[in-house]
Amino acid sequence: MIARRTFLGLVGGATAAHACSAGDAAPADVGNVAAGAASALPVSSLTAVSGEPVCLGRDARGVYAMTLICTHQGCDMGQRGSVSAQGIVCGCHGSEFDAEGNVVRGPAMTALAHFAVSVDASGNLTVDTSSEVDPSTRLVVA
Repeated sequence: MIARRTFLGLVGGATAAHACSAGDAAPADVGNVAAGAASALPVSSLTAVSGEPVCLGRDARGVYAMTLICTHQGCDMGQRGSVSAQGIVCGCHGSEFDAEGNVVRGPAMTALAHFAVSVDASGNLTVDTSSEVDPSTRLVVA
């Protein structure tokens, strides 16, 4: 039989963990994300896709996409954090990532996942969150 104090501690911990992650989606749960026109994404930028836990970046090599789900405890940094050309900050526990998703400051210890990006004939970008790619992968757009 489990002691009352141990039981309450376990229940409290589980409740707190659920509260921290409530509403956050795992990157693969999102599917394809319409991400706007490639022409609207300037070089040297990083921006959150509105309403999705995904961001788009563009550097001299091309366009790339990353998850905005913090690798520490799953917070959606697009909702609870900040995304800018300088990097990403998790508003839940303070983890920081550079503009390519590498950990700059913990408590996170793992870099952010990168996803495949495609462009259609009209120049509109789509992020495929079910297809992780190497962080060096870029989509070259005009």
